[in-house]
Amino acid sequence: MKFVTFSHKKAGHHHHAGVLDGGQVACLTEAGLAASVLEVVQGGKAALDRVRAGLAKVPRYALADVALEAPIRPGKVLCSGINYKGHAEENPNAKMPTEPFFFAKLPTSVVGPDVPVEKPVRTEQMDYEVEFTVVIGRKLHKASEADVMPAIFGYTLLNDISARDVQFKDSQITIGKNFAGFAPIGPCIVTADELTRPDDVALKTRLNGKLLQNGSTSDWLFSLPRLISFLSHYVPLEPGDLVSTGTPAGVGAFQKPQIFMKAGDVVEIEAAGIGVLRTPIVAG
Repeated sequence: MKFVTFSHKKAGHHHHAGVLDGGQVACLTEAGLAASVLEVVQGGKAALDRVRAGLAKVPRYALADVALEAPIRPGKVLCSGINYKGHAEENPNAKMPTEPFFFAKLPTSVVGPDVPVEKPVRTEQMDYEVEFTVVIGRKLHKASEADVMPAIFGYTLLNDISARDVQFKDSQITIGKNFAGFAPIGPCIVTADELTRPDDVALKTRLNGKLLQNGSTSDWLFSLPRLISFLSHYVPLEPGDLVSTGTPAGVGAFQKPQIFMKAGDVVEIEAAGIGVLRTPIVAG
């Protein structure tokens, strides 16, 4: 199933939980099946079974008539850095890590599909990063690699927007990654039973229609079980947390010449099986 959060002027209130069903969105909230996507994630298999059993009878809206929002409001967003082997080819000076490393995107940076994101006046190097992202479905703390895959609810996309001139000045990675709107996620969460090969997913980024990133999760440096098991020994992970898995080669900072986003641009990131996450850039 593909879970979404959406609003619709005919539905009576905003932030409905829904399921994509062809060209329609089945509204779980109106049917009393789930108040939010987070509730489904936290409910585990029992919640999924309840949704499946009731899906045929819920109200539906045309996808073209709804506004998709961030599919979930995460408690934490942890992002893996340098997790693609292709980085060594585009940046010969890159130091490939021997262990995973992570940084945080703050929940206040999260926005949904098609939400305009301001180019801050404090950066001239606003960059894009397509990131295949895990939605945690069960608590993981000091987890073995064997514990990881059964604990994954599903997958979504994150555009890890970055202000490179802020990020690289004095290693200000937290500030450089967390301007308002710098964590678009969506368009949906695909359940793990539907996307069964997370280690072989095609990823793309287009800026104003030009293809700039064209990679695959098959190029990961660290596997999903290794990545998340490692993280869980330092940070307890809860249902609804997001863990992104790095970005393939092709980011703007390593283009020749460099390419950075500006007001008027539109960036689209895409993952096979998940869809396209579109973000317009506007003046700050």
